[in-house]
Amino acid sequence: MAVCFSLFAGSKAKCTIDLKGSKAGYEMVFSADSLVFFGVDYSHVKLIGDHGNVSGSSMPLDYIRDTYFNSINEVVMNEQKKFNFEKATGGKKVSYDFTSVLAANKSADTKDMKAITATKPLDLNIVAEMVKGYSSSTAAKGSVGMVLIADQMNKFEEAAYFYITFFDTDSKKLLLTAYVKGKAGGFGYRNYWAGAIASVVKDMTKSDWEYWQKSAKE
Repeated sequence: MAVCFSLFAGSKAKCTIDLKGSKAGYEMVFSADSLVFFGVDYSHVKLIGDHGNVSGSSMPLDYIRDTYFNSINEVVMNEQKKFNFEKATGGKKVSYDFTSVLAANKSADTKDMKAITATKPLDLNIVAEMVKGYSSSTAAKGSVGMVLIADQMNKFEEAAYFYITFFDTDSKKLLLTAYVKGKAGGFGYRNYWAGAIASVVKDMTKSDWEYWQKSAKE
């Protein structure tokens, strides 16, 4: 994916690599007063490089899935001041409905999860199918959903890549998808990779949300 640069003065995308969506989808996202955050979906992630523990020994992929994927979601849920998606999305009211994503993470197939080198980004058709599998609570009906779909956790680059995906919670149609990169950092495996999410949230708050919003008007 080619790097996207801002086309307007005074603001430049920091974490955004690619941005896709229809005009109608953009309008639905940016006109919404609120969003339902579905969490961070690791069910199709690729783990690139050394994903051992602090002692340097390798951790089984099933162990990484069972121990860390949903615990990272817990960090995001419990530390909302640090992972402030309301501020990152220009002040929209954000509610949380992690049920579907937590279930997807628990059942993720780890057979092909490990990769030696960086791979091509996850196909957007797969992203669309993942979103179709989410169930919405009664409170989330008729809303705009937002989910971070983890694509790669690249230890060589000390970074993670995500599709920040906005969708109609009724039809499950994709409205807007931003492919982004976040710098990892923190003590321990969980906090290290949660740091990549915090990095994305910080960049969204400073520049990228505005970039997406203005790009929709081009």
